[in-house]
Amino acid sequence: MKQFFLVAFLLVSLQIQAQGGYSLFDDSYLHEIRINSTESNFWQLLENDFQNFLNNGTEVPYHSVTVEVDGNVIENVGVRQKGFSSNFFTNTTKKPLKINFGKFVDDQEYDGVRKINLANGQGDPAVIKDKIVYDMFRQHGIPSPRVSHVKVYIQDEYWGIYAIIEQIDKRYLKRNFADNDGNLWKNKGNSDLNWLGTNPNSYPFELQTNEDDDDWTKFIEFLDFINNSTNTEFKDDIESIFDLDEYLRILAIDLLTNNWDSYIEHGRNWYLYHEPKTDKIHWLPWDYNFAFDRQQNGFGDFNIILNNASKVLIHRIFQVPEFRVRYLNYMCEIMAVNFTEGRLTPKLDAQLDLIDDDWNTATNNFFSLIDVEASINGDTWNGQPINNGPVQGFKKFIEDRTPVVVADIANQNHTCTPLDLPIGFQDVVINEFMASNAPGSQWVDQDNENDDWIELYNNTSNPISLNNYFLSDSESFIHKWEFPDVTIPANGYLIVWADKDPQQDGLHTKFNLDKDGDEIILSYLDGTIIDSVSYTDEQAENQSLSRVPNGTGDFAIVNVTFNAENATVLSIGENSINGISIYPNPASTNLKIDFADEAASRIVINDILGREIYNIQNAQSQVDIDVSKLNSGMYVIRLVSESYNISKKIIVE
Repeated sequence: MKQFFLVAFLLVSLQIQAQGGYSLFDDSYLHEIRINSTESNFWQLLENDFQNFLNNGTEVPYHSVTVEVDGNVIENVGVRQKGFSSNFFTNTTKKPLKINFGKFVDDQEYDGVRKINLANGQGDPAVIKDKIVYDMFRQHGIPSPRVSHVKVYIQDEYWGIYAIIEQIDKRYLKRNFADNDGNLWKNKGNSDLNWLGTNPNSYPFELQTNEDDDDWTKFIEFLDFINNSTNTEFKDDIESIFDLDEYLRILAIDLLTNNWDSYIEHGRNWYLYHEPKTDKIHWLPWDYNFAFDRQQNGFGDFNIILNNASKVLIHRIFQVPEFRVRYLNYMCEIMAVNFTEGRLTPKLDAQLDLIDDDWNTATNNFFSLIDVEASINGDTWNGQPINNGPVQGFKKFIEDRTPVVVADIANQNHTCTPLDLPIGFQDVVINEFMASNAPGSQWVDQDNENDDWIELYNNTSNPISLNNYFLSDSESFIHKWEFPDVTIPANGYLIVWADKDPQQDGLHTKFNLDKDGDEIILSYLDGTIIDSVSYTDEQAENQSLSRVPNGTGDFAIVNVTFNAENATVLSIGENSINGISIYPNPASTNLKIDFADEAASRIVINDILGREIYNIQNAQSQVDIDVSKLNSGMYVIRLVSESYNISKKIIVE
């Protein structure tokens, strides 16, 4: 058998490649932020600015300060007060803040982040609600801000413990979507999304990106459609302009956590983003400090929402039985893998351990440490039942909320289907990947584009459905891209194009691979990691990293074996090996295989998506394969016998 030679051999480091905000949003410790100003009455100026906003609607200005983050000093940083109810309901100086690293210095950022929000915990004694809910969203494939916690000092005075919450902006969009050049609208007031005409000024929204273009076309079209389309049009076309599945999961989590300060009641706290590549509107959830509330709306009873025709989007969605069933299925999934004591209790306990030692050293807290502890573990407050006080009792909420939601689901005559158990670790592996596929190479997708690609391999002798499995390039968002209904064959291969082109047919992710270093994670819905790899060295053009031996080994730089076993591979130009001839190549009508000695026990042909299109057992001395009905493009043929295992790229014209 013709042997190939290693150009180089590289064991890939398991160290995770840091992405923007990787350090800042590390939630394993309390960060430290120090804000210092040369203005002697600095805090009073911040207070006055926000009061002017409340009284007159004027924009809240930033003040230039020096900010020190975990010992790193950044000059000329913008800071101001922020919020609404979290600000004016707070009767101490522990007000919410916004920090803009690039306000006064173009392109200035910290750890790849331009803006952060410092949440003060109004309505949230343990300052944990946003983090819990945003983690739930990411668990179910929904982009949401990252959260960590910090000790804040202002003018060298300890100001208390805050949550650092990622800003939804262009950088956020780039990290979470295939295209970050679209229009982002923030809901700045209260809206039921009812039709108010074509004038954007009629709606309490603010355009946050591409402000100079001031294009509201997609926003107006969306509201026009959800209000004025016929029932048939709504059912047939809503998913062509709106990511409905994403929103159904958001709605399920809003109802599950009784987040009344959202669209389900107040009509507040979300963004709409039009992504150009998919030409769809996405719902971006925001601000969960009033979630997990025991006192509002009969615990978020489904029937209250179902019968509230004023919430036009929800009302129209639930008029479609198929959409209602889909929502209920998502609610079942979320309850099964996320809203459980086993998953949430460790997070809550870890939060107490993180903040309790430093809580009482601040003098401006509006919740005591007793309140903080009660908000996690308590079932009474000031001697009264917990539901009569402002402290919610997370663990008690989970205990009480679960049977209410179960009853809601049953009242809809819906039965939850148990989720499948995840496959075993490395039953399916990331077998090979290319992070720098240069234009003109032979590795192209169905649209003849040279994109990054990931090859998966099924290490088992059974086909595996990838329903409820995800791929990601981010440890903080492991469920970034969800597989459609696809199966990877037994001992077979599957190619996924990591090209930020999810609108294309086939398997195309929302992310691409960074040739300078990145990570790839394959995981199940419940968070189980099936396989992962990270690399820190710059990847050369048209060079892949492959597991050697195939399916089980470490990663090495060897000959590219796209959609085939990481073993001996013939290039397109080579037509014979070991006495075996494969010709003509390219082929238009027939492909012939001549065996000089031992014939193959099996011949398999796969297309570029890994789909098996030809399989013959116990081949004879000559095989003639009709390829005239195949689409033009590249395929991989694999010849297997007791003494060899050969893969070859073939072209059908």
